[in-house]
Amino acid sequence: MKSMIGVLGGTFDPIHDGHLAMARFARAQLDLSKVLLIPAGFPWQRQPRASAEDRLHMAELAVVQQPFIEVDAREVRRPTPTYTLDTLEELHASYGSDQPFCLILGSDAFLNLPTWKEWTRVLELAHVVVLCRPGFDLPVEHLSPALREAWDARQGSVAELQNSPGGRMIRLEMPPVPISSTQIRHALAHSLSSLEGLLPPPVLNYIETHHLYRPRS
Repeated sequence: MKSMIGVLGGTFDPIHDGHLAMARFARAQLDLSKVLLIPAGFPWQRQPRASAEDRLHMAELAVVQQPFIEVDAREVRRPTPTYTLDTLEELHASYGSDQPFCLILGSDAFLNLPTWKEWTRVLELAHVVVLCRPGFDLPVEHLSPALREAWDARQGSVAELQNSPGGRMIRLEMPPVPISSTQIRHALAHSLSSLEGLLPPPVLNYIETHHLYRPRS
């Protein structure tokens, strides 16, 4: 069995230290060979403030000193709306049909999974890794019936993920990182406080140089 590869997608609007912490934590817990950080090009469920190219450049700057985290630009280069299903199919075409991938999600994204394009097919193409803060269990009573059924049937241990090509789900407790892109955009727009410790310095420099996230006139 090949070593597992992590997949962490998002708008990254902007990318911040919390995103990098998720990637590092998942890699360490699951012994991933690397984590692919994949900025969404044209996300169909939200409208980013920064352009796809700016978000891609910021992601690339963020991982310069991050071993085992690699930016993948395929969604930005794709001229159509961003769907995880298409990305996983492309990744399997690139890495091989037997390459196991771990789709790294926060708990909110996991709860929203049934709204994704052909989400049950997504479950066949990758393991799903849900990162939760300590002491916070998934509110299974609030899962849709289909997602609850999938969760009950597919839960596995780290060893089970490592020994199967895909299709398992696991919940990992991750120390909280109280950072959000919304918080950062608000602070940038209103010059409220220093962002030291929230953003990689090269990303903050890029934002300031390109005048991103300023109030819209």
